[in-house]
Amino acid sequence: MSDYTLKKDIYYLHEKLVHLNEQRTMLMFSIVHGKPMIHGMPHEVFRKCGKKNCKCYEGPLHGPYPALSVSQRGTKKIIMIKKDDAPTAIIKSKRYRHYQQTLAKIRKINKEIDSLLEGLKASTIIPYP
Repeated sequence: MSDYTLKKDIYYLHEKLVHLNEQRTMLMFSIVHGKPMIHGMPHEVFRKCGKKNCKCYEGPLHGPYPALSVSQRGTKKIIMIKKDDAPTAIIKSKRYRHYQQTLAKIRKINKEIDSLLEGLKASTIIPYP
């Protein structure tokens, strides 16, 4: 590889790294807000009441009722939300979902940055005589 080609590749790599770092910084600051979050994803539950003469026995179920879907030790658990707590609990659980999704994007960018830096290392190492 000629010096000109290497310098050109390094320039493009530098630009790509700057862009990725800007993206990562923006994403990090979007989740560092200190607002409370609730672990779990918002979910709606429909239920049968168990009465044989109720319409839900054979027809449409009662609901929707607000709930949270939570993973604990590899198993999913549905936690019902109290009616009075529903508006704030849903907002706080949506913050958690946003946090998790943003964190996944940051991790993906970190992998891409690592890959680019490894490529740079591989293309610029020369053997010592």
